Amino acid sequence: MATLGLDFVSPALFASRPPVDPWPEPAPPTAPYFAETEAEPLAALANEPLSPRFCAWRGASGRRYIASVYEARACPAYCDAALIVVAAEADGRRRIVALADTGAFPEPVVARLARMSVAGRLELHLHLLAATTAERRAALDDLAAAAPYAARS
Repeated sequence: MATLGLDFVSPALFASRPPVDPWPEPAPPTAPYFAETEAEPLAALANEPLSPRFCAWRGASGRRYIASVYEARACPAYCDAALIVVAAEADGRRRIVALADTGAFPEPVVARLARMSVAGRLELHLHLLAATTAERRAALDDLAAAAPYAARS
């Protein structure tokens, strides 16, 4: 049996591949830049009992991030989630006050952020659709650019 030497290996096999974009779809061309983002209700859940439990946040890129809404003391500690800390105003408006990746040990992160002092009611919103650390970082960076006064942890 003959062995193949390195001179038989095609150089094309070692050609570098372009990096994979974690967001393959471009932002909509009409997406506005939000200087301060606000929560949006989900149209699919309009007039449904689950409607208050979900909302969408729009990043500076125009991308939407769907989040589950929890009262601060009732938020589950999910591993590897993007956590959006929100001050809910009396008039119904919500604003982002802090952003964090819960990581592999979410309990201390959730507990610390649930104790934040804000004007209005404190809510914790969990974005669970970012599967990797890079995707969560990209989502949090995008939301931070849209909510410039939000603290990062």
